[in-house]
Amino acid sequence: MDKSKTLLVVVIAIMAGGCGQMGSSPEEEEPEKTPAEMDPADLPQIDAFQNEYSREMMVSTEPVADGDYLMRSKIGAFTIWFPEEAVLMDNASGIDGDHYEKLRFAYESEEENRGYLVGFQYNYGGNAKKPERLLDNLRGRWDYEEEWKETEDEHGLTYYGYTIEDIEGYQSYIFMGYKVSSQEAPQAMEFLYISSCVDEKSESCQMVLAEEEAYILQWVKSIQFSGTRGDGGETNGE
Repeated sequence: MDKSKTLLVVVIAIMAGGCGQMGSSPEEEEPEKTPAEMDPADLPQIDAFQNEYSREMMVSTEPVADGDYLMRSKIGAFTIWFPEEAVLMDNASGIDGDHYEKLRFAYESEEENRGYLVGFQYNYGGNAKKPERLLDNLRGRWDYEEEWKETEDEHGLTYYGYTIEDIEGYQSYIFMGYKVSSQEAPQAMEFLYISSCVDEKSESCQMVLAEEEAYILQWVKSIQFSGTRGDGGETNGE
């Protein structure tokens, strides 16, 4: 075989080898499935993942803190923690366009003799620009006469207060307030938290006001605003 033919054979061999290497490269890994795309049987057995409505909003099956998972709002306006004991009241939750969303959660445990009902109401624009208007509304609704307390985190400033009411024969702690985003976009979250003993006559009814306050404030602190509406536009009628 002459040199030219030998060289041709070597080149063909190299090309064949190169093509073989290209064809044998590992396939790209499939993107990780979201909780909404997974079989409910493979998800944590708590309401956040077993409820079809809330499952669509869960970000991951990995907890962000002990007993808490990350939830993203349906309109993409904020994220919030979902406590593993809570039940999302999907029949009392919903959206209006991409500028309003409400979430309702409930919990009741005879063993702990504790229960709560909490609602979050997100707004873009409107009252978000004038928190004093909504605070006055809360004040009138619950006959709240004290000064509003304030607490701040990296995502916003929260105004809140509490009152103790007798609701259907049960002494209830009621926390109400308003978290205003620290970003330029006019975003805010109103919240109302009502907690009480399941059986007030039981000796196990020993709810502590300071503990309930710390619980709801941690939940409110977990709220992170996106900084924009879902479509990036402006709210009609602002």
